[in-house]
Amino acid sequence: MSQNKRKQLKSKAVNRLLVPFLSFCSKQPLPRLHRWGRWLGQVLYWMNGRNIQVTRTNLALCYPQLSDDAREQKVRASTLQTANMGLELGWSWMIPFDQLIASVRQVHGQEYLEAAKAEGHGVIILGPHLGNWEVFGLFLSHHYEMTAMYAVPKIDALDKIITDGRSRSGMLMVPASMKGVAKLLKQLQKGELVGNLPDQEPDDPSGGVFAPFMGVEAFSPKLVTRLISKTGARVVAGFARRLPDGQGFDIHFIPADERVYDSDDVVAVSGVNRMVENLVELAPDQYQWEYKRFKRRPEGQPGLYPRRK
Repeated sequence: MSQNKRKQLKSKAVNRLLVPFLSFCSKQPLPRLHRWGRWLGQVLYWMNGRNIQVTRTNLALCYPQLSDDAREQKVRASTLQTANMGLELGWSWMIPFDQLIASVRQVHGQEYLEAAKAEGHGVIILGPHLGNWEVFGLFLSHHYEMTAMYAVPKIDALDKIITDGRSRSGMLMVPASMKGVAKLLKQLQKGELVGNLPDQEPDDPSGGVFAPFMGVEAFSPKLVTRLISKTGARVVAGFARRLPDGQGFDIHFIPADERVYDSDDVVAVSGVNRMVENLVELAPDQYQWEYKRFKRRPEGQPGLYPRRK
């Protein structure tokens, strides 16, 4: 089967299955979605697929002090939270916007963001894959001029859902490319906010450095340090913490680790990673542990994840 044919079939499957599913989820109350998330998470955990195995590996690396039983409890809890996030996507993108904003119960640490913005050099918001990052971004763009970079999906129908969902509060979406970086620089120079996902490995080997994350060397992006050096922007990190039983979300902001402003890339990126760690400590089960965060290893070190057979 040709590549174009596979792409057409995948696009049809998204239109016929995924899009209606996302729409269906958007019409459900949050407590019901979380109840379904618990059931789905249990099934995924029992299936013990590759994502569960990656989660188990990551938690063993990041929490070596835990007993096997305690760590396995975290694997299960993380899987349930991941299922919740999956079911929340359509809800986050398609629910009436006033209802989404009303789901935010409390905001903690917003004074750090206000102080950073008051300096007038723009603010880089670090928003890791923790809690519900869609709610976090929409909350920010509701209150501030906000620009965010994103990886454009290969399927047009999904791209439209995501861009429509994220931009309905005024968020400006730019592609993850040099053109997108140029736009981020321009927005920072205007004193505005830009969003950054700091916890994924860059594809380009020149785009990152190894720095510790949760005690493990992790290949981490340098984009934040580059933006700071060119604009003098300030940095704040935050996330939307999922409350139990569908009660909504709390927004948390934390101030910068001062190392992020260092001219040395490794020192600065270590500061970025430490900020992510500080957020993860607030809701460790809600972090995206199924992502292969430590896939790229320093030269000479073996891989940490089992290879596909």
